[in-house]
Amino acid sequence: MTELRARPPVAFTSIPAALSHWARERPDATAYTFVGTELAVERTVGYRELERSALKIAAYLQRTARPGDRVLLLFPPGLDYLTAFLGCLYSGVVAVPLYAPRPGAKLDRIAAVARSCRPTHVLTTDELAGKLGETFLPESAAGGPGVHTVEAMLTTGHELFRPVELAAGDLAFLQYTSGSTGRPKGVMVSHGNLVENETAITDGFGVRPDDVILSWLPMYHDMGLIGTALLPLFYGIPSVLLNTFAFVHDPMIWPTAIARFGATCSGGPNFAYQLLVDRYDPVRLAGVDLSSWRVAFNGAEPVSEQTLRSFAARYAEHGFDAGALYPCYGLAEATLFVSGAEPGAGHRTGLFDRGALGKGRLQSAAEGSVNAVAIVSSGAAALGTTVVIRGEDGAGLPDEAVGEICVRGPSVAQGYWGDSAATEETFRARVAGQQGTFLRTGDLGAVQDGQLYPVGRSKDLIIVAGRNFYPHDIESVGSLSSPYLRRGAAAAFQPDPGERDVVLVLEATRDGVAALRADEQTARALAERVRREVGTECDVHLSDVVFVFPGSLPKTSSGKIRRAETGQRHLDGALRLVRRPLPTPSDTPSVAPNTGREALSDTLGRLAAAHLGYELTREDHKQPLAALGLDSLKLVALKGKAERLLERPVEAGLFYGDRSLAEIANELAAAPVPAAGPTTTSPGTPGDGAGIHPASEGQVQLAFHDELHPEDTANILPTALRIARRLDPERLRAAVAAALTRHPALRTTLGPLGTGTQVVHDSLPLDFQLRDQETEDPPEARRFLGDVAFRRFPLTSGPLVRAAAVLTPTSTLLLLACHHVVIDYWSLRIVMAEILADVLGAEDTPDTDTVPTDTRAGAIEWAGVQKGVLDSETAKAHLAALTERWHPLRDELLLPQELPVRRRRNPAGIIDFEVDAATTRQVHDHGRARGHTPFVLFAAAYLRALHRVTGHRQIVIGTPHHGRSDWRYAETVGYLVNMLPLLGDFRDGDTLDELAERTWRELRTALDTAHIPLSRLIRALAPERHGQHPLFQATLTFQQSAGGWLDDGFAIPWSGCRQSYGGVELEAYDLPPRDVSFAFSLYGTRHDDRLVFRLQYQRDLVAESEAARVCEEFRAGLRELNALPQT
Repeated sequence: MTELRARPPVAFTSIPAALSHWARERPDATAYTFVGTELAVERTVGYRELERSALKIAAYLQRTARPGDRVLLLFPPGLDYLTAFLGCLYSGVVAVPLYAPRPGAKLDRIAAVARSCRPTHVLTTDELAGKLGETFLPESAAGGPGVHTVEAMLTTGHELFRPVELAAGDLAFLQYTSGSTGRPKGVMVSHGNLVENETAITDGFGVRPDDVILSWLPMYHDMGLIGTALLPLFYGIPSVLLNTFAFVHDPMIWPTAIARFGATCSGGPNFAYQLLVDRYDPVRLAGVDLSSWRVAFNGAEPVSEQTLRSFAARYAEHGFDAGALYPCYGLAEATLFVSGAEPGAGHRTGLFDRGALGKGRLQSAAEGSVNAVAIVSSGAAALGTTVVIRGEDGAGLPDEAVGEICVRGPSVAQGYWGDSAATEETFRARVAGQQGTFLRTGDLGAVQDGQLYPVGRSKDLIIVAGRNFYPHDIESVGSLSSPYLRRGAAAAFQPDPGERDVVLVLEATRDGVAALRADEQTARALAERVRREVGTECDVHLSDVVFVFPGSLPKTSSGKIRRAETGQRHLDGALRLVRRPLPTPSDTPSVAPNTGREALSDTLGRLAAAHLGYELTREDHKQPLAALGLDSLKLVALKGKAERLLERPVEAGLFYGDRSLAEIANELAAAPVPAAGPTTTSPGTPGDGAGIHPASEGQVQLAFHDELHPEDTANILPTALRIARRLDPERLRAAVAAALTRHPALRTTLGPLGTGTQVVHDSLPLDFQLRDQETEDPPEARRFLGDVAFRRFPLTSGPLVRAAAVLTPTSTLLLLACHHVVIDYWSLRIVMAEILADVLGAEDTPDTDTVPTDTRAGAIEWAGVQKGVLDSETAKAHLAALTERWHPLRDELLLPQELPVRRRRNPAGIIDFEVDAATTRQVHDHGRARGHTPFVLFAAAYLRALHRVTGHRQIVIGTPHHGRSDWRYAETVGYLVNMLPLLGDFRDGDTLDELAERTWRELRTALDTAHIPLSRLIRALAPERHGQHPLFQATLTFQQSAGGWLDDGFAIPWSGCRQSYGGVELEAYDLPPRDVSFAFSLYGTRHDDRLVFRLQYQRDLVAESEAARVCEEFRAGLRELNALPQT
């Protein structure tokens, strides 16, 4: 057994013996200092004064109680609590510490404890005595317990106390545990248990004579009472007791107090450290020095590695030494302390394979492994304590096997008060192969290299399809997925342990409550994000994601979530919901192709509900799809699912958003069922194998642009992000190489200009550049990535994809840059998501709209289909109509120039701006009320802004169409985009609402002919050559979720979007464009509760003041919606 690192100067037999010793040796030395709000010292007490006060209470109790009587302690935070507790110990009665009831609070728990232990006395203050009421008194001992105030008891002479012989086995107090069921159990702690545990803590912490203990923990809880209030008394060192409520109201008072009083030992549960991370205020902590803090114990189970790491990093600049972090494990049934780290060595974290852990064993995983899970060690067994791991069959398990943690030693308590059956089951357990009996903790864990690794509660274990999942893992990933959620405030559970359903309840932050209540779409999007994160990181499918108000989850007295009670409240409908539960997207139902309209409407409703996150009412079936909140890309996905369901193509116009489910069902039911064929793919369509294939019309046009502008980089698409982890460069390289292998488009080059061909290669050289930096994000890193990104691509020789990474000590900057001819924004995000999944966290990215592998189509096939469609008579007729329609508007320039200019490049200027949350909600609500998507309002506002800046009565803008109306191309990587022209025709007195209605009609018309390439229309128009686009010089692109799992904000990197994936934070990294193809190009997306935009403009054509005015007019147009009725 390890020798003691620190021992009290005297081997005490009880806590009263320790106090009396110090009262003789250091009568006037300060024992405790009580500190209130604003760190005001409210009271100090020396050893002699404390002993005399305790003896006065003991003498009073000797007159009114008998040894062994139970005495409830109901006090607010303060030294009276400690004095009363010590008085009980001196007198031989059994103290029962509880929290003082708050004004107006129910007394159910106090009543439950009273029914259990049948107290004879209640000790409290004059102020509280009159507020306790009669709630619990009649059900206690005959006549009820007497209520006695500390003020009255302290009038008794201390000299009247008669010494009591306290044996080690005598009961000292009952520590009532909250448990997770709400039924309190009284743990019987003897005087000997207290002494042994204080000795173990003294040894474990390495307590020294010059230490100062500081605590904000409540004294009715074992960690506060034994670990911080009695410990300094046992050793004879000073203690500072900070009012618990002062910490609750202002957590930042804790580190401030440590610095003020020079505390060396202080701590609390894991959530307290997370609070200090979340509420860190550098201004408030200016000048705060935490260098004295040498033992920062963390006693929550399990301790969060991320919390410890974040705390150490955040407070390092205030002198905090990460070596002070001291994870430990304990429970009331073992008095308190069971195991702890090595003082001064910091925390020890094991990286284990998640799959092996689910099967019940610790198996070390390599650093950076996608399946690694970090578990913090709770150190070695305490002095005199034996820890073994017990299997379900009662046998002892070997090292690294996960089972129930069992404990034996002199600190193990005597049992549960008045519950012999529970005592026998919990405190008298046998472990095969071991001598004596053990305490069953109910906690799961394993031992490796002498270190204890707790992994969760056995009764909270989630079992799905034979696999074990630990609620803490699910809760941690879920609560870290958004700043709208409180960290460490979540509960995962199975409503029915025999089923596969898993529910996650999460507390929202105050900002989160406001956002979630204000906007249903935000709630749905957040629920889906949580599902994605948990599914990816933990491989668990959540049947329900529930958001509740902050502080509303039931907790134990130590701050642990009561999962079982949360689950019962969920079933009873008793949770304080911010939003009602959001159902999981359901599996695609099946339906026969000739199904009737009622069944079709119901089926389509279930499909729509999967995208919306809530069930539809019959009235919802009568509303336009856009009014339900389906944006354009969700409408595309819904159309694809309908086609798969019906096994036939569906007219695209049915899913533009202005039709209701009932109307769509009527048309589908009435339409004739074709003999076969769900798609427009023509026979003989070429596959995506290696070789020479026809290029698409769009690819040819992009190549022509590069030929005209030999120094221009506008057709290079870069995406970059910061990953809060230093990644293995070889793993990065392999992930990029795997993406090239997976997608033929990324191994494609163009044939010589004029041939109209593209070449798919079996392989191309991997262009991957790496830079290792010693500092975080220096300016040269941004220049390096920009230079790599915007280097011109050789279209005919390739490769047309390159990647780069900048490695810093704690992060990785990752860049993926491609030429537009092989990729569009839709597929760029898919590829980046796949690369991240390979290097960070999952074998498969979560995607509720995955296209079956055997029906996926590639970019080469798409180009072949396009050629076949364009050769049809129908397409020729469409082209003729388009030519006639747009011919009068050809060569109408937004910003006329005196002479044609052929530029070698088109340098870009940029203006970034946001639209506030209120206006964002108004835009979405207004669109729904009118039955069209928000994009229509953006287009209308943009058209009007250009009209007001340029003075033109007719404005044409271009907007990209994704080219994926056929659902088989939903996951296709390639360049499938076609630009659609939209006309804004302005009349005097137009409101934005009227313009939006006309824009909606324009968009519908454009979508009907979206298969006609813009390049073919331009050739038919035969425009003049003036150096600008002949039909429009302004574009609008609104980015939405296209594929993969990355948030929309990553498509607009200046948004500052952040997202957690695999427990690692990702952050969008902006590389502003150097060139732009059009005079004005407006890009936007929705990020959290606001809209973010960037206007890119050609600096040699557009003045900065003109560009700024376009932005302001655009925002003004959206704000105008606030004044319009929502009907």
